[in-house]
Amino acid sequence: MEVSWSLSENTKPSKLRPSDICFSQKVVYHRFRRWSGHGHMTIGDTLDEIMEGRLSMTSLPEIDLKQEEDEETGGETLVGGKKTRWITADNRRLWIFRHLERLGRCKEISFREVFYISSIKRSSENRGVSVEIKDEAEPGGYWHKAPNVTHIDPMSVKFTKAVIPMTFSSGDHSGVNVMTLVNDLISENLECQNIPSIVVWQAETAMSVIDGNRRLWAFQKSTKSEIAAIVIEDRQLLDNTMPRMIGKSLNDLSSVYDYTEIITE
Repeated sequence: MEVSWSLSENTKPSKLRPSDICFSQKVVYHRFRRWSGHGHMTIGDTLDEIMEGRLSMTSLPEIDLKQEEDEETGGETLVGGKKTRWITADNRRLWIFRHLERLGRCKEISFREVFYISSIKRSSENRGVSVEIKDEAEPGGYWHKAPNVTHIDPMSVKFTKAVIPMTFSSGDHSGVNVMTLVNDLISENLECQNIPSIVVWQAETAMSVIDGNRRLWAFQKSTKSEIAAIVIEDRQLLDNTMPRMIGKSLNDLSSVYDYTEIITE
C-alpha cells in the first residue's frame, strides 16, 4: 500500500484517498458509541445505509489525520529529507471509507489535520495497513462482503426498469437531468471515475443492473466503453440487496430490458 507523500507545508492535500490513510489501532469495536451520532449502529450497517442511499457519506464527520515522520515508508521524501505518512484514530470511520473506496462509491475524503494521537489509540502491528474487528465479531451488514469494483462494457448489461425518470433523485447528482450527465460524458467534462459505481447481478447468461438504471442509460447513450460496476454473483448477497435497492425479488429479474426498449420520462 502506498502511504507516503512528498509535499511541503504549502502543498498539503485537502483530500486523500482512504487507502492512503493508515489505521492507528490493531482492532476496533464493531459498533459506534451511543454518543457518536450514529445511533449505536454497527459499522457494517452504516456502510449498508450509505451504499443503498438511505444515508449520505457526508453524514459521517470528517476524520482527524496526523501527518508524522515514518522512516520505514517508501517513496520520495519531504523537504528536509523527512518521510511521512497520514494516520487516524478514527478507525471505524476509516474502515467504512476504505470499503466505500473499493466499491467505487468514494474517491477521496476531506479531513481535519491534528497534531496529536493518544498512545491509547496506537496499537497497530502492521503499520496501519488494515484493522481487525474486536473479539472477531461480525461488523454487521453485508456490503463489506461484496466484491471490489470492476469495469465492464455498459452494453453488456440489461435494465431492470422499463421506464426511467430523466432526473437523478439522490446522491451528488440529485436534481440533475440525466441528459446533462450524457453531455458531460460525451464532451469529457466529467471523469468517468467520478460517477458512482452501478450494481449488477451476474446470471448464467446475462448481467442485469440492480442499482443504477439511469447511470447505465447515460453510459449507453454516450457510447462509453466502460462503466464502474460491482458485479454480484453470490445469491445470498443478491437476496439481501434486491428488495432494499429496487424493491424486486430474484424472480423479478426475468423482466429485463434492452436500451431500445427503455422509455424515458
